[in-house]
Amino acid sequence: MGKARRLQLAVEGVEALRNYFIKMQEKNDQFYYMIDVDDESQLRNVFWADARSRAAYDSFGDVITFGTTHLNNAYRMSFASFVGVNHHGQLILFGCGLISNEDTETFVWLFDAWLKCMNGQAPSAIITDQDKEMQNAIARVFPRSRHRFCLWHIMKKLSEKLGSHSQYEAIKRSMQGFVYDSLSCEEFEQNWKCLLDSYNLRDNAWLDWIYGERHLWVPVYVKNTFWAGLSTTQRSESMNYFFEDCVNSKSMPKQFVEQYNNALRRKVENENAADFSSFGTAIPCISHYPIEKQFQELYTNAKFREVQDEFKGLLYCCAALVTCEGAMYTYQVRDEVKGFEGFIKRTNFCVSFNEADFEVKCSCCLFEFRGILCRHALRVLTNLEKQLLPPKYILDRWRKDLKRRYTLVKSSYDDLSDSPAAQRFDRLTQFFAEIASQSSESEAICGELMRRLELFQSEFLHHRTKRDMSPLARQSEIWSMQSKSFM
Repeated sequence: MGKARRLQLAVEGVEALRNYFIKMQEKNDQFYYMIDVDDESQLRNVFWADARSRAAYDSFGDVITFGTTHLNNAYRMSFASFVGVNHHGQLILFGCGLISNEDTETFVWLFDAWLKCMNGQAPSAIITDQDKEMQNAIARVFPRSRHRFCLWHIMKKLSEKLGSHSQYEAIKRSMQGFVYDSLSCEEFEQNWKCLLDSYNLRDNAWLDWIYGERHLWVPVYVKNTFWAGLSTTQRSESMNYFFEDCVNSKSMPKQFVEQYNNALRRKVENENAADFSSFGTAIPCISHYPIEKQFQELYTNAKFREVQDEFKGLLYCCAALVTCEGAMYTYQVRDEVKGFEGFIKRTNFCVSFNEADFEVKCSCCLFEFRGILCRHALRVLTNLEKQLLPPKYILDRWRKDLKRRYTLVKSSYDDLSDSPAAQRFDRLTQFFAEIASQSSESEAICGELMRRLELFQSEFLHHRTKRDMSPLARQSEIWSMQSKSFM
């Protein structure tokens, strides 16, 4: 059993990994890796994360997806990766590993290694397939993280688990309909019971199991948690698909390392292209509302398109005031919602608005789930003639005007040698590292340096930020200052 749990890599495979690690650390000493060996010093598991991936986690590590894909059977290993989404909604890597087994203890080792790499900062939410071993390990290593199963994987198993049923097609249509379209937990529960009774499925063990875990995969049960737009209906968030055709089940170790770098390089190029497009090309507004203009100026093009989808939906929304108690307003917003099979259903949503602290909340929970304000809330706000949104509804993770540190970090697949900003960042990093090294020898000197740096940060950088701000961004800053004053 011990031998079977080793990574079955030939000498050239181990050498390829070692050379890759050396190369990455030469580029940046923030490259991180851990190796797990057995009692005979034989390689068992490996984890690594490059400096850019670690820095990117500071900006986008609130939600991650984790999964494994099997590489060549002759090597008996699985490729595991931690992936998130950037400000364009593109996949971004936070670390990966090669593991010899997929049991709870192996996942615990891998999660622990990754958590240490990220300085102990666990994600707020994590998505996996419905693997019990992963679930156990997540409960041990990330006890406070919200865990969700990928809905795509569960729905894909319908044919495997129920395909032999004489009424399979009807069962599939019914289940897809109420899983995706239920607007409340009560509605889901009623439809589930009806499904079991109508098709005599009460003794089906698989259905019984997934029903018991419904809080981990049914959309209506997870909609109150932020998932950064990672879809519950498509495989776009799948770990396997991050690397597309660059890393596959037949990759040999040396090819794997080379193709892995190519995949990361391509992702960086795609992000740079999206950044350039967001700054250079403005998507025209479709309304006269200042709120839409606010999003147009601050959000990346990809996320602004999602905002515009909600503004387009205003055409089908009609709001009616239900109650008004002081500064608290409650509205019923009628909308025409397209169901899973394309049919239109007229549905009522409840929107509450607290004028005292500009707090708006809709029963659809789109903002909580995707970080995009829904059409129902926008309908109420525009009817009330609200001009601009406070900062809490403009998420930093979707903004195009923020300078993110990870874009200046060198790696073996993106050395940034032609980037003046990256070169300056490198010079400053080395300079500050030397100052930090000398100042850390004395508490008094360290304290004095920190005081001066904080003063520099609050004065110089604040003035520079205000100088570069657009009018709408300045208004958001005013909102923020007013909110702090109010608190």
